[in-house]
Amino acid sequence: MEPQTQAKKSNLVLILDYGSQYTHLITRRIRSLSVFSLCINGTSSLDSITELNPRVIILSGGPHSVHADGAPCFPSGFIEYVESQGIHVLGICYGLQLLVQNLGGVVKVGEKHEYGRMEIEVQKNYGLFGNKQIGDKQVVWMSHGDEAVKLPEGFEVVARSNQGAVAAIENREKKFYGLQYHPEVTHSVEGMETLRHFLFDICGVTAGWNMEDVLEEEIKVIKALVGPEDHVICALSGGVDSTVAATVVHKAIGDRLHCVFVDNGLLRQVSSLATSL
Repeated sequence: MEPQTQAKKSNLVLILDYGSQYTHLITRRIRSLSVFSLCINGTSSLDSITELNPRVIILSGGPHSVHADGAPCFPSGFIEYVESQGIHVLGICYGLQLLVQNLGGVVKVGEKHEYGRMEIEVQKNYGLFGNKQIGDKQVVWMSHGDEAVKLPEGFEVVARSNQGAVAAIENREKKFYGLQYHPEVTHSVEGMETLRHFLFDICGVTAGWNMEDVLEEEIKVIKALVGPEDHVICALSGGVDSTVAATVVHKAIGDRLHCVFVDNGLLRQVSSLATSL
C-alpha cells in the first residue's frame, strides 16, 4: 500500500513483538511514564500498523537470529512508511539487528556472545545519550549471540560494550535508533532514564495517558487487527482473563465474536444441589 500522510500523529508508542520474554515489560515501563503503548505481533500487516497511526515504534528483542530461515520481520513497505511519516523507530536487541540487516548493514554471529550484566561506555554524547558524557559507563543487561559488524549508511555507534561490541546505534536524520541491550529490565540500571530521554527529549512524546483510557484504546487496536467482515473465535474458560478479553472483543466487533467454552480440567465440580437450583 502507498503510505499516506497523516494530518496529525497520535501519541501512541507501538511495540512490534518478536518474541522476547521482556516485550510486555517494555509496554509496562512506557505506560508507567504516563505514555500509552500497545504491543502487537511483529509480523502484523502494514495496514494494521498504519491504522494505529503511531508516533513511535519499538522493535522488540527475540530469541531468533536474523539469518535463520523464516525469522520474523516487519512487513514489506515498513521502512518507507516510517520514513515518509517521520516516525521514530527504536530497535532493541533483535530489533536493532533487524534494522541493521534491512537497511544495508551486516549482522554476524558474534565471536563472544554477551549474556547477563555487561558494562557499556558512551562514545557520543548526543541522541540516545545526549544527557551523558563521552566515557560515561553504565551496567546493562545483554542477551545476544549475533552482533552488528557493519552499520548501514548514515548510522554511527554511540556506545560499545566492554568487549568492544556495538551496544547502541543511531541515524538521527532518519530517526532510527538501536540498543543491543534491554533497557526495560531492572538489571539495566539506567535503562528507564534512557527510555525517558528517548521518548520525551528525542521523540517529543507528551505524557498524559492514564489507565482509564485503556478500554477505548484496546477497542481501537482490535478493530484495526480484525477485518470489517472477519469473525473471531475465543476459547473461554470462565476465568477472569478470558472473560475480560471476550468482553472487550465483543465491544469492538459485536456478534462476530464466537466464544467456545473450554473445560481445562481444573474447574470446580458443580454440586447436585447447585445443579438443581
